[in-house]
Amino acid sequence: MQRLLQSVERLARLAQRDAGLPAVQRALGEELVTILGVDQAHVVAISSGHPAYGVVVLRGAGSAEYVLRRDEVPDALRWVAEAGQAVTIPDASVPGALPPQLVKAYGLQSAAVLPLHAGDAVRAVVLLGSREPRAWDAEDLHAASALSDLAGSAIALRDARLAAAIDPLTGCLNHGAMRERLSEEIARARRQGTPLAVTILDLDDFKRVNDTYGHPTGDTLLRHVAEALRAEYRSFDQVARYGGDEFVVILPNVRGPRADIAAARALRVLREIAITRPDGGQEGITVSCGVAEWVEPESPAELLERADKALRGSKAAGKDGLVRAPSPAGP
Repeated sequence: MQRLLQSVERLARLAQRDAGLPAVQRALGEELVTILGVDQAHVVAISSGHPAYGVVVLRGAGSAEYVLRRDEVPDALRWVAEAGQAVTIPDASVPGALPPQLVKAYGLQSAAVLPLHAGDAVRAVVLLGSREPRAWDAEDLHAASALSDLAGSAIALRDARLAAAIDPLTGCLNHGAMRERLSEEIARARRQGTPLAVTILDLDDFKRVNDTYGHPTGDTLLRHVAEALRAEYRSFDQVARYGGDEFVVILPNVRGPRADIAAARALRVLREIAITRPDGGQEGITVSCGVAEWVEPESPAELLERADKALRGSKAAGKDGLVRAPSPAGP
């Protein structure tokens, strides 16, 4: 009982750490192997309704990750993902019981498969595996279900936090989340001595788009801009909706000409977006941009203000262009 309580405490801490899904998968697998004494524990995340990305913890042999091939033949993992109910597999060699990929790779003889609920959805399936025939008693399954529920709570809490940080129209970080992320990136740049730049982009004459074609067309345009920016930048760059038709891109490890090049790329890709008029014709858009590099001991608000001032300079110069902010004046 003491070991189970310790496992509960460790999994409860995952929510406090805001752990991502792979970390939750691994942590849950480790606790299940320790508490239940099984040969192996698989936690397979659901993607598009199908079990897809697995983490397996092997007793005494560490962990591994894998991707499940999508088979047309239904198996227990898919059934549990759809039904949200547990099932035991006395003989894993029966065709269709478990994915052959797992049976062969991990020597499965018997298994129990349980759903991992996060909120109202099944986000993963948990496979308790044995290389020997094994009876799965109710006490073991109850303990596994309780630990899985804790892991699901950590995932649900992280989902809620992420949802609160996302602008619902564009799918980008919202204003508050952007400022928090920028504070984190400044702290990292200060700690590691690395460069950092930000870009603020503003759609030229966006009010005219709303007035001429209506707000639904304006909303569609904002979504297209957000998608284009996310596709253009690196996975660790952050795109945020600053407000209205303004977007911010946070660019870690970027300085000098590279900051200008990154901003120019955004202008180029956004100029390719067109508004479809009611008559079927198309109308292009232009964007103004301000770029600023972080300088110690600048705060997030000061950095954004310099970038915004550069953006206003671009607007004043005739729009559809890029202005770099000068370094801040010394004390």
